[in-house]
Amino acid sequence: MIKRIPRRLGFAPFQGCRLIREGALGLRVAVDPAAGGVCVAFATPKRIGSAVVRNRVRRRLRELMRARANGLPAGWYLLSVEPAAVDSNWGQLGTTLDALLERGLQAGTTAAFSSNNADRSLV
Repeated sequence: MIKRIPRRLGFAPFQGCRLIREGALGLRVAVDPAAGGVCVAFATPKRIGSAVVRNRVRRRLRELMRARANGLPAGWYLLSVEPAAVDSNWGQLGTTLDALLERGLQAGTTAAFSSNNADRSLV
């Protein structure tokens, strides 16, 4: 199960997170057990198309993330979409998302561990 990030303040965990790009998608990951699950937001700018097109891409990505949520650590995930994603089929989006999640989790886990270590040094 995935959760949405409801308000603008919910985007605070992404401050300082590196954007990782793969094909027509971008990802920011903040691994955080306190998130209470997998929380996902989608950035679909107007430049990718009309509201119908943006919503279609968002629905596809939401379903792809839902299928992968059980294998992901709890935390915050922000998926950015580029115009080329509109022309991608289901399989292409899935393959790109898998590669992106793999790279993002390596970077997100490293960032989470380094921030936890920084917190411990202050105590």
